Amino acid sequence: MAANEYLLLRTKFLKAFANLPEKVKSEEVIVVIDNVPYTWTAAAIEVKGESTTGKKILKILKELDVL
Repeated sequence: MAANEYLLLRTKFLKAFANLPEKVKSEEVIVVIDNVPYTWTAAAIEVKGESTTGKKILKILKELDVL
């Protein structure tokens, strides 16, 4: 993923995350990577930390047209 695309997806994700109700953030599983489910909150931790998993999450959410 190109740096510009990554920054755009990261920004879109964080904006979407900020606008979600607290209940949705902690309960809704949005992606499963290597058999590990990630809620919005768990995904936000990975994305904010700029981890490899965070990048995978952004890529999957883009492919699913969530972002």
